[in-house]
Amino acid sequence: MDHEDALKAVENKVRGLPGVIDFIYLDADLRENIVALESACEKNGACGGLMPYINTGVWETLRRQQCFVLIISSSAMLLGPTKDLVYIADKKGQVIGEYLTPERREEFKERTDVSFLGEDFILYMNVEPEGEPFFVLPEMPFDFLKGIDDVIDVTSASISTLSDDYIRDRFGYKATKHWTHLVGFNLATKADQ
Repeated sequence: MDHEDALKAVENKVRGLPGVIDFIYLDADLRENIVALESACEKNGACGGLMPYINTGVWETLRRQQCFVLIISSSAMLLGPTKDLVYIADKKGQVIGEYLTPERREEFKERTDVSFLGEDFILYMNVEPEGEPFFVLPEMPFDFLKGIDDVIDVTSASISTLSDDYIRDRFGYKATKHWTHLVGFNLATKADQ
């Protein structure tokens, strides 16, 4: 399959997913704007600036040759819950707190080595943080592209509210409650095959 056919196959497959309202490949301008907005968010920090954060998922996704953004219906559950939706790490890379999916909450309810911050976020009491802790938004799986020839290294990410607002406004969805998601992939070369 040539690369143009692969790009069309990706778009056709994703546009057919339930809840997908729009599909936009990133051009240089859109990519630059997302980079600037995500950088500004990281500079401002999480929790009203109380804690630094890094969106490793966005940066890994933007490293891919091809990226697209999805506009997804506010009522759609396209992406299932993922274990590593958001967590708190320290400078050593230790996870000192994390979001729990509804499925994982039960297994932590009786544990004495964790402290719940609300119903879906825990801190590990037995982990001694090294350096300043920070929130991490990691890469997320996006398995919908499996089986498309020449599409490799697929990853995806949740983008910041600033990027989400910018994208919805730019493409005519500002007045909606739709949400956005960033996906990236590489195209295989003969050396990869």
